[in-house]
Amino acid sequence: MLYELAVATLMSLYRMFAAYLLSLFIALFTGIAMARNRAVEAVLLPILDVLQSVPILGFFPIVLVLLVDRLGPGIGGELSAIILIVTSLVWNMIFGVYASVKSLDPSIDLMANVYKLPFPLRLAAVYVPASKTSIISNSIISWAGGWFFLTSAEVISMGSQTYKLVGLGSFIFDATDRGDIQALTAGVTVLFLVILTTYLLLWNPAVVRYTGLKILPGVESSYRAVDRAVASAWRGIVKAMLRLRVKIPGGVAFLTLIPLLPASIWLSGAGAPSFSTWSANLTYYLYMFIENVWVTLIRVYATLLVSLLISLPLSYLSVRSRRVGFIACTAGELLSSVPAVVWWPILLPIAFTYPWFVMFFVYLQGALWYVYFNVMIFGLQYMKKDILELAEIYGVKGSLYFKSIFLPALLPSILAGLLSASGGAWNASIAAEYIAVGGLKIDMGGVGSLIDKLAARGDSAGLLQVALYMSLLIVLLDKLVWSRLFKRLGSRYVVE
Repeated sequence: MLYELAVATLMSLYRMFAAYLLSLFIALFTGIAMARNRAVEAVLLPILDVLQSVPILGFFPIVLVLLVDRLGPGIGGELSAIILIVTSLVWNMIFGVYASVKSLDPSIDLMANVYKLPFPLRLAAVYVPASKTSIISNSIISWAGGWFFLTSAEVISMGSQTYKLVGLGSFIFDATDRGDIQALTAGVTVLFLVILTTYLLLWNPAVVRYTGLKILPGVESSYRAVDRAVASAWRGIVKAMLRLRVKIPGGVAFLTLIPLLPASIWLSGAGAPSFSTWSANLTYYLYMFIENVWVTLIRVYATLLVSLLISLPLSYLSVRSRRVGFIACTAGELLSSVPAVVWWPILLPIAFTYPWFVMFFVYLQGALWYVYFNVMIFGLQYMKKDILELAEIYGVKGSLYFKSIFLPALLPSILAGLLSASGGAWNASIAAEYIAVGGLKIDMGGVGSLIDKLAARGDSAGLLQVALYMSLLIVLLDKLVWSRLFKRLGSRYVVE
């Protein structure tokens, strides 16, 4: 078992890092293209709004048709797992790069045009440095999202088709299915250790270095070595591009086609459900979606409310006490990274008696930490130090400090965290509302449960339609609720 567990751990780590590097590549070029080309921005922003809302199961038919069926379960399965993990990592990285480059002074591009700087030099000297802090900060949340859906990426199942890859997620899944408590305990323990190690050695010291946030525990010396290696490799790549005089056809906009190619190839045919299949069942699946979605909608917004009520006091205590911040951040990184499916077997004694408690706990793990980390990582950077010093001089403490200084200063980050948490909660519904592994089968109803059951019976047309309806609803709620909240509250509560 030890050898099997060691191999599984290495394979999961390889997939996570491969997915992260691919996500970084997509995020840089897509984010830069949207920020520097209005036509690309107009086309891609609404597309990305929809894509980031598609649950991971919604991509199963695409990867099965494009990769597994064509390349076989070996290479095709590996590529499928990496791409599925990318769908959990990439979106907030793209928007982070986009926001960073979009906020650059326009005169920088004018100067680059005047001096005819080639794209590799602009990338290396302007765009990447401008995006570095945002990429590093978003990586903590993205990394957790990748681990959270690791099991779904390593065990790809549609009806009678099931492809299991060697990895920690599938190891834990198989142990649960067999009822092997010893293997399950070993797998979960190693998973916790691996997640904690990656944060302590890599992500935490990186965030501390580039944001100045001191409450994240980490080993700074280990990251310095990684940082030097990455910087050296980056300089080599840029020099090679300049030496070869690499030109990007049509500018960076060309590279934005990369994340859209799989979907476009799939939609053009190659195993896609026929139009007649879609149209014949359109009303049927729409009715099923409407019948189930209201339950999930209530659960999602209840989760957001509880997440806010937990995150605000916890963030406040973390600001006032570094020890509390250390504990809360470490616990948050671990809890938010544990694969969603794993929580059911971990909480098995409670699951049979109080399944609603486990369901809500999984919902919280998919949403709560988005709010907390947005406040702690992004929000604290914008708190004006002179106001904090004045509050300390005049003894502004307790509820007055919380209401008049802490809350208004962090409101943009709180809203951004709630928006991200909303998407996280919708995606977590797939693991929270339905579980069928080993002797455990619990169906809590809702659209997440519906998507799970459609995948289990191999109904790809139904799965894709319901996932699309869910994505469109999320986008609609973003426009009707969250955009208005940003405009109204963001302008009313400002700390000057």
